[in-house]
Amino acid sequence: MDHNDNNVLVIGTGLIGTSIALGLTAQGMNVFLSDIEPSALDDAIKVSGAKKYLDQEIKVVFVATPPASVASVMASAAQAHPDAVITDVASVKGSIFRELEALGTSAWDRIVGGHPMAGREVSGAIGAQGNLFLDRPWVIATSDKTSPEAIATVKSLVESLGAFPVLRTIEEHDRAVALISHTPQVVASVLAGELMDAEGSYIELAGQGIRDTIRIAGSDSNLWTEILSENSEFISQQVTQVANHLLDFASALESGNRNSVTEKLVKGNQGRDRLPGKHGSSQQFIATLVVRLDDKPGELARLFTVAAQANVNLEDVRIDHSLGHPTGLVELTIAPSSIPLLKPALEVESFVVIS
Repeated sequence: MDHNDNNVLVIGTGLIGTSIALGLTAQGMNVFLSDIEPSALDDAIKVSGAKKYLDQEIKVVFVATPPASVASVMASAAQAHPDAVITDVASVKGSIFRELEALGTSAWDRIVGGHPMAGREVSGAIGAQGNLFLDRPWVIATSDKTSPEAIATVKSLVESLGAFPVLRTIEEHDRAVALISHTPQVVASVLAGELMDAEGSYIELAGQGIRDTIRIAGSDSNLWTEILSENSEFISQQVTQVANHLLDFASALESGNRNSVTEKLVKGNQGRDRLPGKHGSSQQFIATLVVRLDDKPGELARLFTVAAQANVNLEDVRIDHSLGHPTGLVELTIAPSSIPLLKPALEVESFVVIS
């Protein structure tokens, strides 16, 4: 975009909208914000450095409102900004495009469906991050009437935010997110709900396994009710399939069929390994070291220093606190070739390496 095409409007100042504003402002774009909640708008302006929208000429509109209102806001934005490209960030595409059709929208050539595959369990502008989309896929799903120029405009902005655009059909997108985003939310919420009736003595034993598995259960329940409702057909199919596989697992356990249990666990190993890791590599090309860490100031920094001196890149770090003990376990995710470098280096510095 040239200087005259530098005005971007973000409608909706939650986590995603404010993160977009923050990221584009850092890129030198003229970003304006709009929200029906004055306090949310004020917070987003403070966090992002963007400006309040008054009546500026706009070239691109990002609609980042709750899912139920996205279609109507996109249709209104298309009328209010007749020369602007209109895109959204909703996690469901089919229901939005069907509603746009019902609303009689005529601006199809300027409407670009979008969905950044990024987020946090923290909601609102306060959780916004300018690098939230870095190295994350950003799905672009459009109608066959959308112009190549409009798609190219959105792709350019997506790339400036550090994400990489991925073209999908509307149905491909909705089926995919039902599996990789929406069903995990359902499973995490159901599992976390089991803790409500658990004995307090059980909860005291909770370790990193349960924390990792239910982390996203802390997400905004009202927002997720909307999201799940908008993609209910594909999600219900996927949840039913997962439920049937869980029942098969329960049957194998009940009957003592160890071969079946092993087979299901191995399938889980293989499925996990299909997920791309850092730089797009498969999970099978990473390894972990578990290190016992004293719970005192400076220990984590000391561990990082050892890794740096050994010229080992830490792909990921997780900390599991030990109940009632002044120690914790730190799980370091590294390349397999780094294990013979890092393990002896840690042991020389008196760290206890568990595995």
